[in-house]
Amino acid sequence: MNYLRARTVEEALARLGAHPRPRIVCGATDVFADATLVPSRFEWLDISRLDALRRIERGDGMVSVGAACNWEAIAGTPWLPASLTQAAGYVGSRQIRIQGTVGGNICHASPVADGVPALLSLDAQVELASLRGVRRLPLADFVLGSGRTALHADELLTAVLFALPRTQDRTAFVKCSNRDGPAIAVVSAAVHLRLCARGTVRAAAVAVGGASEVAVRMRAVEAALLERRCGDAIDALALASFDELAPIDDCRGTPAHRLHLARVAVMRALAHCIEDSAHGASIA
Repeated sequence: MNYLRARTVEEALARLGAHPRPRIVCGATDVFADATLVPSRFEWLDISRLDALRRIERGDGMVSVGAACNWEAIAGTPWLPASLTQAAGYVGSRQIRIQGTVGGNICHASPVADGVPALLSLDAQVELASLRGVRRLPLADFVLGSGRTALHADELLTAVLFALPRTQDRTAFVKCSNRDGPAIAVVSAAVHLRLCARGTVRAAAVAVGGASEVAVRMRAVEAALLERRCGDAIDALALASFDELAPIDDCRGTPAHRLHLARVAVMRALAHCIEDSAHGASIA
């Protein structure tokens, strides 16, 4: 087993260029949870000491969250969108939130990853670096399936980027699990609404996790919400199609149960956004 703890991003990229596709480790929460993993069979690249990947920054209307940012830091950043800080607060126990990172959550590509629906509803992009340069890819195009991403063998995910929501925007995240406390989601949902002065929905983004192989943007639901007054949006959602989902079947829920929870989760997230708007809450 070869193990390298990189001291700089450049050193990490050089290692990836020379020895493509090692196991990249940062918070290691997914590594410790993998009972089938045999450490001696892999090359390891540890990026946990790269402070350059731990920054949360905003400027020119954009937000950049470093891939090595842990969920506790994200949950504690008050100016981030509420959907993202709420999702961060749902990630496991506090011990997991201190260790686990946004980059690991995305690259692990679990259908029930807590961070992905919130980021999808924010139209997030991922920044991917290699010795060949840097490219950006929509998150929706990066996560390809359960455990599968578009990350090239010599690339490192360095940041997640999205536009900072406007003053008239509201966001929310809801997680449905089989018990209270830290638990893996059965289904989760995130909603991002842009409201006009008349209280109607000017734009909507809705994402559901856990009800398909990957988290899904619900385009039909979004279309059903457009130009609806806040009071009518819930009624429109009750009739909207959820046919874009292809629910998985496992020990946590049947396809029928997941479809039901998906509608419930979206409805609750939408209600949170509308309630925040009615009370004049701050953005996010």
